[in-house]
Amino acid sequence: MTVTAEDAPVQPVTRMVWRLTELPQPAGPHPRLAGLRVLLIGGEEDIAAGVERELKGHGALVRREPEGPGPVDAVVDLTVGRAYDPDRAASAGAWRRALIETVTALRGVYDDWAAETAADRLCYLAVSYLGGGMGQHPRDGLEQPLGGIWAGLAKTLHREFPNVAARVVDIDLAASAELPGIVAAELGRRTGEIEVGHRDGRRYTLTPEDRPVAPAALTLGPEDTVLISGGGRGIGWELARSLAARHGVRVVVTGREPFPSGDEPWFGVDEAGWKAYEKRIWAGRAKGESPAVVRGRLARTRRLWELATHLTSARREGLRIEYARCDFTDRAQVRELIRREDALEGGRLAGVVHNAGVDTSARLPKKTDEEILRTVEVKIEGFLNVFEEVRGRDLKFFCSVGSLTGRLGGMVGQLEYAAANDGLARLGQWAARRAAFPVMTLAWPTWDRIGLIANFAATLRYMAAIDVADGLERWRAELLAGSEGEVTFVGPLGKALDPGQAIGYPVVPALPGFAAAYPKVFHLGEVTSYQPHAQLTARVAFDPAHTPALGDFRIDGAPALPPSLLLENALRAAEWIVPEDFPALRAGALEEIVVPLALLRIEGPAIRLVREMRGVREGHDWIVEVRYRHEGAADGPEASLRIVHETGAPRPPAPPRPDVPQTTTLRSGPPFLHWRGAVVPLCAWTAGPVAAAGRLVAEVPRCLPVDLWATPYVPGTALPIAALENVVRRCTTQGDGLSVTADPLILGRIAPHSAERGPTRVEGDPSLGVWRITDADSGDPVATVSGLSGPLGNTTE
Repeated sequence: MTVTAEDAPVQPVTRMVWRLTELPQPAGPHPRLAGLRVLLIGGEEDIAAGVERELKGHGALVRREPEGPGPVDAVVDLTVGRAYDPDRAASAGAWRRALIETVTALRGVYDDWAAETAADRLCYLAVSYLGGGMGQHPRDGLEQPLGGIWAGLAKTLHREFPNVAARVVDIDLAASAELPGIVAAELGRRTGEIEVGHRDGRRYTLTPEDRPVAPAALTLGPEDTVLISGGGRGIGWELARSLAARHGVRVVVTGREPFPSGDEPWFGVDEAGWKAYEKRIWAGRAKGESPAVVRGRLARTRRLWELATHLTSARREGLRIEYARCDFTDRAQVRELIRREDALEGGRLAGVVHNAGVDTSARLPKKTDEEILRTVEVKIEGFLNVFEEVRGRDLKFFCSVGSLTGRLGGMVGQLEYAAANDGLARLGQWAARRAAFPVMTLAWPTWDRIGLIANFAATLRYMAAIDVADGLERWRAELLAGSEGEVTFVGPLGKALDPGQAIGYPVVPALPGFAAAYPKVFHLGEVTSYQPHAQLTARVAFDPAHTPALGDFRIDGAPALPPSLLLENALRAAEWIVPEDFPALRAGALEEIVVPLALLRIEGPAIRLVREMRGVREGHDWIVEVRYRHEGAADGPEASLRIVHETGAPRPPAPPRPDVPQTTTLRSGPPFLHWRGAVVPLCAWTAGPVAAAGRLVAEVPRCLPVDLWATPYVPGTALPIAALENVVRRCTTQGDGLSVTADPLILGRIAPHSAERGPTRVEGDPSLGVWRITDADSGDPVATVSGLSGPLGNTTE
C-alpha cells in the first residue's frame, strides 16, 4: 500500500457510483415565493404557462423576458421540455437554442448576482426530464437526456455567483402536469441536495457509494480495433499506447487536423528543438501582430507537433496506432470514418472511446456564445454522432471520457465544461437502454499534468490529481469488465470547496477525505452572508438532543455550552475563510478569547447564535476574527476571538489583551459553574515533582467525538476538548467542589500543535498561567494554553 502525504498533489482515488436514495417531501410551496422576483425561461409553452400560474398564485412576481425592468431574485429554467429524437435535426438545434437562452439570462443578471453577499436571496432552478431519477431510475422515462447539460451547469453556478442557491429538479416528461407544484415546493429552498428527482409521488437524490470494479468479462487482442476520438494527445494518447502495448490491439486515434507533413521545420524535433522553434517564431513576429495571436498559432502548431511525435514514436516501437482525420461533431465525417473501417479486412471494431473535448477556462462574461456551444457540442454531438453510427454493432464496449466537473461541479471558469460532462454522462445512460453493448461514462479528476489543464496548481485547490499509471490501469479494468453507467473516481476534496457546494451533496464517510472535510461542513451552520476570502456569517444552533455536553456543563444550575465546544466551532468554521491564493495554512493560535457566560447558557430549548467571521492579513499571517451573539439580540452579550493561521514567518508581538469590563450577568455574586463529568471526563490534579514547585499535573482521558455529538456522522475534533475543559475548570476553582468565576471568561491564548488521538497529560503552573497538553503515550505536544490562571477574568500574560 502506498502511503501518500495529505497535501501531495497526486492522491489515491476511490471508485464510486451514485445510487438513488429517497428524501422527505417538502411541505408544500415555499413561503419565500411571496414577493420573489422570478425570471421564467425555456420549456414548452403549455408547461411554462402552468409554472407561471402556480408561482403567481403563491405571490411570486414572474416575468418571461430577460430584458424586463428591475432586478431578478430567481431564474426558473425549464430547459428542453420535449423528448429527444436522434433522427430529427430539430432535436440538436433545441438544446443549442435553450442553452443560449440560459446563458443570455445569466449574463443579464451577472453583475447584480456576482456582487450579492446575502445568502438568502438568489435562486436558480433548472428542470431536467430524465425520468425523475436523474437517469438512474430502473424503469423507463429517460426521454430527454440532454437535461444533464443544465444539471452540470447548475452544479457549477456557485463559482460565478457564490451566494446562489442552485437546484436541479428532475421529473418524468410524462408527468409534466405535476411540474408547477414541484417547482413551487422546491424554489427558494436554501439547504438540501442540489439534485432532486420526483417520480410516482416520491422524492430522490443521488448518494455516492464506493464499489469495486467487476472482474474482467471480455478480452482484447490483435484482431480488435479500438477507435478513440481526440486520442492523438493527452490522456487519450496514453490510453491508446496502453491498449496497443498490453493487448496488441489496433488503435485508431483521431483529430480535426490533417496529419502534419514531414517538411514542417518542427517535424521530428525533440522538446529542446521545439523550444528553439518557439523562440524563432517569437523573434520573427510581424510588426503589429499581438502576442495573443502568436500564442494561439503556437498552441495549434504544438498540438500538431505532439501528434506527429506520438505517432512517429509508436511506429518505431511497433505499436499498431494509426491516425484518422475526423471531426466528431460532423455526422458525415463520422459516417465516412466508420465506413472505411468496415472496408478493412481481418479486423473488427471492438470498442469506441469518446475522448474528444475542449475547454475555454474563463468566467461567463468573457466567453462568446460560440465558445460555449463548441465546448458542449464536442462532448454531446460527438457522442451522438458516433453512437448512432455504431449502435447496431456487436461492440465489446462504448466508453465516454467524462469528468468530475459534471458530477460535483467544475472549477471557476468551467461552467459549460461541467455542463458538457454531466450531459455526456446522462447521454450514456440514455444510450445504454438502446444498445446491445455496455455503455459507460468514466468521470475522472484532473490527471497528473496531462490533459486540458491551463493551470495545474490551480486545479489542486479543488481536488487532488490522479496518478497516470494508476488511472490507466483502472481504465483498462473498466473496459475489460464491460462496466455500465456512470463511474466516478474521486480523490480528496481540496481547499476550494465552498459553502454552497458543501451543502448540496450528501456527505458520507465513503467519500475520500471525509475525515478532513466533514468537520468544517458540520460546523458551518446556516449561512446568511458570504463573500469568498473575506467574510461569512451563519446561524449556529446547539440543542441538547444533538449536543449531549450541554447537560454536562451548567451555569448557576442551568445547562450551558462548554467553552471548548464554542472554540471548536470557531476553529472549524474559520476553515471556510481562506486567502485567494489558497496557501497552506495551519491554525497556530486562538487569541484574545472573550466569552460572556450569558452567551453559553441555554435560555430556551437551544442556544441559537449568529457567528460572524472576517479574514484579514496581518504581516505574514492570515487572521480570522470570529464573533458570536445571540440570534435576534444585537445588543446582547458577545463573544470574540482571533484565529491566527501562521505561515512560518516570524510574527510581530501579540497585541495587548482588550480591556473587557468584568461584570456578573447571572447573579449578584460570581457565577457558579459545575461540570458533571458524564460526557467530558474530569481529572484529578496532583502536585508536580519537588523540583517543579507549584506545578500541577493531570492525566485526562480523551473525550471521544461520538460522546460530544449525537448525529448520524460525527466530526473529529481539532482541539483537545477534555484537557481544555479541565484547564478551564481548574482556573475557576475556589477551594474544593463548586467553581466560581468572574464574567466574562477571558481564556488567554490556545495554540494547537497536533490532533488529539488519545489520553492527554496536562502540566501547568497556575501562577504563570501556562498549561502544556501532551499525548499521554508518546509525549508529543497537543496544545499549549497561556495567560490562563484562576479565577478566570483575573488572568495574567
